[in-house]
Formats: sequence, structure tokens, C-alpha cells
Amino acid sequence: MFRNKIRKIIAGLCAHEDHCEIARLIVCDGFLWDFNRALELALFRTFASPSISGLLARTGEFTSNGQKRYDDTSLLMLQLLRFGYDSPEGRSALQRINRTHGYFSIRNEDYLFVLSTFMLDPIDWIQRYGWRRLSENEQVALYVFWRNVGQRMAIQNIPPSLNAMRQFSEQYVRDHFTFSSANRSVSNATLAVVESWLPKPFRYFVRPVSAVLLDEATRKAVQLDAPGRIYKTAVTLMLRVRANWLALFGRSAEPVWPDGHRTYPQGYEIAQLAPERLLKLERDSVKLKTVQTTD
Repeated sequence: MFRNKIRKIIAGLCAHEDHCEIARLIVCDGFLWDFNRALELALFRTFASPSISGLLARTGEFTSNGQKRYDDTSLLMLQLLRFGYDSPEGRSALQRINRTHGYFSIRNEDYLFVLSTFMLDPIDWIQRYGWRRLSENEQVALYVFWRNVGQRMAIQNIPPSLNAMRQFSEQYVRDHFTFSSANRSVSNATLAVVESWLPKPFRYFVRPVSAVLLDEATRKAVQLDAPGRIYKTAVTLMLRVRANWLALFGRSAEPVWPDGHRTYPQGYEIAQLAPERLLKLERDSVKLKTVQTTD
């Protein structure tokens, strides 16, 4: 599909009724890379809240199985965007998400903030660094999409509009973003995962580049040094050059969706996308039931 065709299709769809198709088509319109980067930053921003990072630090998964947790989160979110939340794949992904979260006591307010990052961060990234801007129809569709995902996760009191969600998110940042040792521990473990993807000489740049892309409140809460002027200029320039190049020469079509190859080189099933500790509990539970049935 050519770009003008995708945009014409999106323009003819209703944000409230066709939001799953609009969300998928946005990704297909040359934005898969942007969604991945935005969702990475969204995940990282949640580490600036001690109540969220504290829970993640207690599980130990980000420090001991950081690559798996990164891949699991990315694959689950992209399953929803690719197939829709009510597809067989989407329902399986939501079942895995809800089952995993069911092992922990998580405040509704924290759930809401995480949901807000999935709504807002891709929009903000694309408006800032994308090869084109998202229309109001597309932004509303992304809000409705993630709102419905949130409802299927039993999240309560979801703000009734995109603007209301932004207001909630900004207030949450003011109220909850503060430094804690858990923030630093989980964020350092996550940055180490990103560094592991690169040849050794390039790993030095991960933290200063990340600092350019993150907001000041997040940087302070995880104690990430503010970026220098050279990094700000260079990163912004490279992203603008990329956007201009894609605007002229890019193409829109069904993308090659991530396959989590670093963790799952032989492929994966959605049931595997959970912390190792919980997978072990589930395997032990199945064994116990099998023994009880046999007895």
C-alpha cells in the first residue's frame, strides 16, 4: 500500500468504531520503528515512580532477566497493535498480561499512569520526530484503542478523553516522580540491556542519547545526567534528517514485526511472555494438578 492510500483509508475511518484498524494502519504507515522507540521510553518513564520501580525491583526480573522482560513487554504490546485486542492473538496477550499482573498488588493509579504512557508517548514521539504528524482522528483512535485495552485489564477511572488523560499524567508526574534506589536499579538494568545490543565502542552513547529523549522529571528521578548541548543538537538533527529522508523516500506497507529473537531465537508462544518466576509457579501448579488427578 502506498502512503497516500493508507492515509486516505485512515481518513475515511471512524476513530471510535475503527480504532483497532486505525492503530494498525498507523504502524504500517512507516511508524513501526517510532512506536518501538516511543514504547521503550514509555516503559522507562514508569521507572521514575518509586511505587512502580519498587515492585519491579522486588521481582528481580529486570536485573536478572532484563532482555526477556524487555522482549516480553514489547511483544505483548505489539500483539495488541498488530491484531487488535479482541482478536484471538489479542485476547491471548491480554490474558497473559492480566494473569501476570494478578500475582502482584498494583495500585489503580499506577496502572493508569502506565496506560497513559502507552497512549501519549507514541503520539508525542511521532509529533516530534515522525516523518509526518498524526491527525486528530488518529490521535483519538489511539486513545480509544488503549482505553479499551485498559478496560479489559480492569483499570478503573480511565479519564474520558485524550486531554483528560494528559492532565492526569502530568499531575501523576508532579505527585510521584521522585528519586529512589529502586528507580536507579531498574533503570540501570534496562539501560544495560540496550547497551548489550551494541558493539562495545558504541555503548558509551546509550545513556547520553537516552537523556536527550527523556523528560527532565524522569532524568532526575532515575539520576540520569542531563545531556550536553552537543548531544541535544546531534540527536535532534539526526532524527530530523531521518524524518525528512522518510518523507521523501520511505514506503508504507505491512512491516516486519519484531519477533523477540534475542530471547526467543526459535520463536515463541504468548504463554511464554511472563517473568521466569511466574512461569515456574505455573509449571509447578500444573504438575501438582496432574499428580492430584492421578492419585
